[in-house]
Formats: sequence, structure tokens, C-alpha cells
Amino acid sequence: MVNRNQTGAALFVSLILLVVMTLLGITTAKMTIIGERMAGHFFNKQISFDSAEAALRDGEAAASAFELYAPTDGTDGLYLPDATATPLWDDSGTVWQARTGATLGGVAQQPRFVAEYLGGVPRDDNCLLDSDASSNQDCWRYVYRVSGQGWGANTNSSSLTQSTVHLRK
Repeated sequence: MVNRNQTGAALFVSLILLVVMTLLGITTAKMTIIGERMAGHFFNKQISFDSAEAALRDGEAAASAFELYAPTDGTDGLYLPDATATPLWDDSGTVWQARTGATLGGVAQQPRFVAEYLGGVPRDDNCLLDSDASSNQDCWRYVYRVSGQGWGANTNSSSLTQSTVHLRK
């Protein structure tokens, strides 16, 4: 004997479950894609930071090699800071110095640096008080601000790093 009074409840419930499972699958796929993009962006930003650090280290080495009265007109990446102007690292007219080290792979542009001569400072209070010591080169430290800029795998990801170095000349 066949029951002809079926209402289709099983079909309706299975269709609802199918829609819910489809929505869960789509949401999971979107979350996976977003996670992959975030990981890629993080990796790209890390590459840009690493290349900026490489430029910064080259800039620090260049600052230690500058002669005491080296030209500060941008030659070899050395400038004097101008408090009234746009900072060097934001100024489109700044001539950046290319890294002297090996070419970095996997970056959109090779990293670069600039250095600013901030002046000389006495090593300690004794250098200021003692007239003999104040003329002694060992009493003075020369200060440079070095900025390094680097890129990741594309030009959308860039990093800028800075350091201040005190050097004996």
C-alpha cells in the first residue's frame, strides 16, 4: 500500500541544508583568499623593510667614510638639513644615493639612501670646559641622520628607515 499524502518536507529540509552548506563553503573560500592576500602583503612589506635596512646600513657606512668637510650639496648622498624646507626623504628634488652592495633580487627598485650632516657635538662636558681638549679631534663626535628607502616586489610596498649615527673623524 502506497501513502499518497507526502508533503515534500524531506525535499524542503534537504534544500535548506544544501543552501546553508553552500553559504558555509563560499564563506570559507573567501576567508582563505583574504588570508592568502594578507600573507602576501605582509611578505611584500617585509621585503621592502629588509631592502630599506640594507640601504640604511650602506648609508651608515658611507657616513663614516665622509671627509669632515665633504660637500653637502647632495654629492654622494650628503646634505645639510633645512628646517624650513620639506624633509629630504619627502622632497621630490632629493637625489638619493644607490646602494653600493650587491643587487637585491625580488624587489621592484633597488634600495637607496641619503645622509644629512647634523653637526659636531662634544664627547662629554670635559671637552667643553678644557680649552686644550676642545681642540682635540677625539673630543668631538660628528652626527649624521641617514635615511634608507626600499621596495618590495612591487612599488606599492615601500619602507623608509632612519638612524642617527655619532662618529669620530
